[in-house]
Amino acid sequence: LNPHFIFNALSSIQGLINRNDIDGANRYLSAFGSLVRNSLTDVERNFIPLSREIAALDTYFSLEQLRFGFRYSIEVSDRISPDTIEVPTLLLQPLVENAVKHGVSGLRENGLIRLIAARSEGDLLLRVTDNGPGFPAEGQASQGYGLKLTADRIKLLNEMNDERQIELRAGSPSGQGAEVELLFKNWLL
Repeated sequence: LNPHFIFNALSSIQGLINRNDIDGANRYLSAFGSLVRNSLTDVERNFIPLSREIAALDTYFSLEQLRFGFRYSIEVSDRISPDTIEVPTLLLQPLVENAVKHGVSGLRENGLIRLIAARSEGDLLLRVTDNGPGFPAEGQASQGYGLKLTADRIKLLNEMNDERQIELRAGSPSGQGAEVELLFKNWLL
C-alpha cells in the first residue's frame, strides 16, 4: 500500500472524528484496519486466492470512494472460480491505485473504475479500466512508477515459471480513460 494512501486514510478518519461522525469513523477505521492487516499478512505469501485479492481491492475501493466519490464495479465471470485460482499477492494493487490517483480522483462522482476478471480460453484475464484522462501519449504508459514496479515483478515471476507466464498491457484504447490488463497465460488449464 502506498504510504500516501495510508496517511490520507488516517487523515480521513481524523476528519470524521473531528466532525463528530463517530459511526462513520468507526466504519472507516474498521475497513482500514482490515485492509492493513490483510496486506501485512498476505505480503508473506507469494500467491493468494483471487477471491482474497478481489476482497482486498473492494475494501480499498470503498475507502478511496469515501474520499473521492467515484463509482466502481467488480465483475467476476461465472466461467472462473476465484476461490481456487491463485494469483501473485498484491499484483493488482498498484494498478488499482493508479486508476484512482491518476484516473478518477479529479472526476469525483463522475469517475468510474471497472475491475474485470474473466476467462480467455486457458488464460485468466484481469482488466482495470477507468474513465479518466488516460495515459499522456503512446509509449508513455509503461513509465509510471506503479506500472514499472508491476512490470519488474512480472518479469521476475516469469523467470521463475516458464509454463505460466504473465503479460502486462497498458494503454488508452478509446482515446479516453486508461486500460491495464494482466493476462495470466495457461493458469486455467
